[in-house]
Amino acid sequence: MPQPPSPGPCRVGLVYLYTGLTELLPLHAVYALLMTSHGVSTGELSVLFAVWTVTTFVCEVPSGALADRFPRHRVLAAAALAQCTGFTLWTALPSLGAFAAGFVLWGAGTALTSGTLQSLLYDGLAAEGRAGQYARVSSRVAAVQACSVAASSLAATPLVLLGGYPATGWVSVLLTLLAVPAALGLGRRAPGPVPAALPEPEPEPVPQGYAAVLRAGLAEARGTPRVRSAVLLAAALTGLGVVDEYLPVLAREAGTPAAAVPLLLLLPWAAMAAGGFAGGRMAGAGDRLLAVLLGAGGAALAAGALTGRPAGFLGIAAFYWVLRLAQIVADTRLQHAISGPARATVTSVAGLGAQAVALAVFLTLGLAARWASAAVLVALTAVPVLLLAVRLALRPDPAHHVPPPQPDEPPPPARTGAVERHS
Repeated sequence: MPQPPSPGPCRVGLVYLYTGLTELLPLHAVYALLMTSHGVSTGELSVLFAVWTVTTFVCEVPSGALADRFPRHRVLAAAALAQCTGFTLWTALPSLGAFAAGFVLWGAGTALTSGTLQSLLYDGLAAEGRAGQYARVSSRVAAVQACSVAASSLAATPLVLLGGYPATGWVSVLLTLLAVPAALGLGRRAPGPVPAALPEPEPEPVPQGYAAVLRAGLAEARGTPRVRSAVLLAAALTGLGVVDEYLPVLAREAGTPAAAVPLLLLLPWAAMAAGGFAGGRMAGAGDRLLAVLLGAGGAALAAGALTGRPAGFLGIAAFYWVLRLAQIVADTRLQHAISGPARATVTSVAGLGAQAVALAVFLTLGLAARWASAAVLVALTAVPVLLLAVRLALRPDPAHHVPPPQPDEPPPPARTGAVERHS
């Protein structure tokens, strides 16, 4: 079975472009408001979020095995197309059924991306002998993601004022459609001479067939202690981030005008961009430091939500700075721990765990929404964050074997006779 394609030095730029296009979505800042404007209650909104999460949960690991079995750039293109179709349904046919169908498509797209993008990036860097740069490049991808969401929040305000919620929807449809050729571009050979990879140990034989790939990935995630520990930490940190889906409702509850809600959401998204950069520099952080940061972040989240004022978003922003930093650290640990032939499958197991955590959060908050305000719902999310901080503080702090960051230098020129790597 041929290895999935991996990006050379020029392809990393396309990873940034793909990430930006799939996150630069004005609809993201207002879709909760779009749905409530068509009669969807807070409880029904939680059910829709649960539908989204269940879909991603069911598709997560099977889609990871697909990305280990077939070209990853095509898997990413399919993810963008699914997302685009869902947004089209929301914009053209706004109703509870269309919202549910759109979340199913978005959930499938999320599952197809989860594990695929990280694996494509890590394997591409490793092929160039630059695996130690993964934390830095991954932090930049995270920063591009957060900056794109912040920019989309900024753009959503004039779009809502000029064309209402449909304008944000159609612009989002166009941007996700443009992400399809960006993903397919990852499968083209980088121009110019291809640098030779540094000498590496003989790779493990690649299992033949989809089922064999799936078994290999599940076995490594379950049977290798260092991988299992990294999977659990990454799953918890990613799953707890879903509270951002309630932030537009929290902003409206705090008295923020609908058109100004996207501007207020710039605070947490700008903090996430800053946290992404910080995560690249702190990839080797130990459990004790993560515990302190998460404890402070959880307290800031609860305090910010319970103020009942727009100024409380400063505390929420502090939480998201910490969360994104910790997510980068956890993902870097995981990618360096994986040594088997099914990287995307193992990474998707972490995604599966994240969806399980997210589903538990959505269902709990959906039940609590009968008697609690949005401020209380968001504050409740700080409880598992604080529990995770306590768990990290109490467990032994193992060595995580994260390579030191490497400088951003161009790879050495190709040696004569070097075999070209094809994307």
